Amino acid sequence: MLRFPTCFPSFRVVGEKQLPQEIIFLVWSPKRDLIALANTAGEVLLHRLASFHRVWSFPPNENTGKEVTCLAWRPDGKLLAFALADTKKIVLCDVEKPESLHSFSVEAPVSCMHWMEVTAESSVLTSFYNAEDESNLLLPKLPTLPKNYSNTSKIFSEENSDEIIKLLGDVRLNILVLGGSSGFIELYAYGMFKIARVTGIVGTCLALCLSSDLKSLSVVTEVSAGSASEVSYFQLETNLLYSFLPEVTRMARKFTHISALLQYINLSLTCMCEAWEEILMQMDSRLTKFVQEKSTTTSVQDEFMHLLLWGKASGSESLLYHLSELKGMASWKQKYEPLGLDAAGIEDAITAVGSFILKANELLQVIDSSMKNFKAFFRWLYVAMLRMTEDHVLPELNKMTQKDITFVAEFLTEHFNEAPDLYNRKGKYFNVEKVGQ
Repeated sequence: MLRFPTCFPSFRVVGEKQLPQEIIFLVWSPKRDLIALANTAGEVLLHRLASFHRVWSFPPNENTGKEVTCLAWRPDGKLLAFALADTKKIVLCDVEKPESLHSFSVEAPVSCMHWMEVTAESSVLTSFYNAEDESNLLLPKLPTLPKNYSNTSKIFSEENSDEIIKLLGDVRLNILVLGGSSGFIELYAYGMFKIARVTGIVGTCLALCLSSDLKSLSVVTEVSAGSASEVSYFQLETNLLYSFLPEVTRMARKFTHISALLQYINLSLTCMCEAWEEILMQMDSRLTKFVQEKSTTTSVQDEFMHLLLWGKASGSESLLYHLSELKGMASWKQKYEPLGLDAAGIEDAITAVGSFILKANELLQVIDSSMKNFKAFFRWLYVAMLRMTEDHVLPELNKMTQKDITFVAEFLTEHFNEAPDLYNRKGKYFNVEKVGQ
C-alpha cells in the first residue's frame, strides 16, 4: 500500500517579474539557463531563468505572423522553433539573436510540436557521423556578404557562412514533429526537411512524442462533436524511418546545405539590387571624378562586381555540386525511392541552376563590353560640355588616344545610329539598362 504525506512541502519563490502582456506559452531550454515565452501580442521572448533578464524579443511582422500557437527547442538548445497560426508558418530562430534563420509554410495551423534527437545507432550511421563531409574539402567557403546593404545580409556577414550551414544541419539527426487540426502530422529532419506525413488520424493534435529510435509515434487528439469532445490516444508504428535511417540522414544533410545556399544566393541578389540602385543614385555626384580618371572605380562598383561573382561562382557552383550528389542518390532506387527522392525534380533543379549561371555570365559580359565604351563616351561628353560653356578644360582631359576615340565611336554607333529609335524606345536600349533589368 502506498502512503502519501498529509502535508506537502512548500516551494520558495526565488524570483518574480511583471510582464506587460499575458504569457500564453513558455518552454525551458534543455541545455541553457534560458526560457522562451510567447505572449498575446505575438511576441516571442527569451529570458534568463536566474535573473529573468530579457535576452531578446522577436516582434511579430507581416513576413512571419502574429499568432503564436506553440514553441519547441532543438535538443542542443541552439535553435528555437515557433508556429504561427495566422500565416501557417514555422520559424526557426537563432538563440543568440532574434533572427529567422529558416521558415516554411504548412497546410494547417500547428497546435503542438515536439523536437527530439535520434539516439538509435547503427554501424552505417556511426561511420557516417564520423566521416568528414567531402563538400568541405572540395568546395570553397562562401564569402561573407557586405554589412552595409540589406539587413538580412547580416546573417551571412556577422557569422561565417559554413557555421550557418552547420547550425541549420547539426551532425546528429534530430526531428521536429508537428501536429495540427484535421489530423495534420508531419515530421521534419533538422527542423527543415520534411521526411514523413502521417495520414488517417482524426481530430486536433494535443500532444506528440516520437521515440528516440524512430520506431513509434505517440499522438493524443481531440475530436469535438457539438458541446462534447472526445480525447483519443494513438501509437503508430514508424519502422520505415528506422529501417532507412542512414538514407534519411544523408538526404536531410543535403537539404540543409541546399536551403542555406539558396538563402545565400537570394541575399546576394538583394544586395546586388541595392548596390545597383546606389550606383544610379551616385552617378551624378561622381560623374566628374568618373570621367577625369580612366581607371576610377568606386567601392559600390567593386562590391557590386564581387556580389555578382560570389553569387555565381561560390553559391551556384556549390548548389550544383549538392544537387548532382542528390541525383546520384536518386539513381539508387532500392535505397532512396521508398523515401520519395524524385530524380526528375532534381534534374529540373539542376537545369534551373545552370540557367542561372548562364544568365550571370551574360550579365558579366554585358558589364565588361559596356563599361569601356561607357567611360570613354562620358569623358568625351564632359569635355564637350566644358567647351560649350567656355569653362577651363584640364590638360589631362584633352588627351585622348586613338583607342579612346574608337570606344566613343563604337558607343555612338551602337546607341545613336537612328534617332527615331532613341525617342520611340523601339530600338536598342543602352547596355547598362540591361544590367538594371
